[in-house]
This record gives sequence, C-alpha cells and structure tokens, in this order.
Amino acid sequence: KDMVKVTENWASTLRGMKVGQIVIFPITSISSVNTTISRLRLEMCQEGADWKRVGEIDRKKGEFQVKRVS
Repeated sequence: KDMVKVTENWASTLRGMKVGQIVIFPITSISSVNTTISRLRLEMCQEGADWKRVGEIDRKKGEFQVKRVS
C-alpha cells in the first residue's frame, strides 16, 4: 500500500485520485495544489469531490500529503 509521490501534473493527479487515496506532493507545489483543489471542488461539485491535507507538513523531506475524502 505504497503512497504515490507526485512531481508534476497536480490537476490530473488530484482529479484521478480515488476516495480514500493519499498522495504525497512536494512542498514547493503547495499553493498550486491548494488552488487546483479549489477549482476541482467546483468543477466536480456534482459528484461531491473533496480533498484535504492530512498529517503535518514534512519540512525535512519537503513534502505534504493530500487525501481525497469524498
């Protein structure tokens, strides 16, 4: 049950996530990822799609995790 680490294509990664799945993103992408999540919540509102950051931001590794919650 390995977690996926993503280095590009935030939008298609977020869009393609299954409910309950957790993906690791680089900290440098955090504002893009947040913006993308806001946009996708709207675009995918009919299916009630939502994501949220889980756990702490790992400053040492320079990454954070996002989970698709619905």
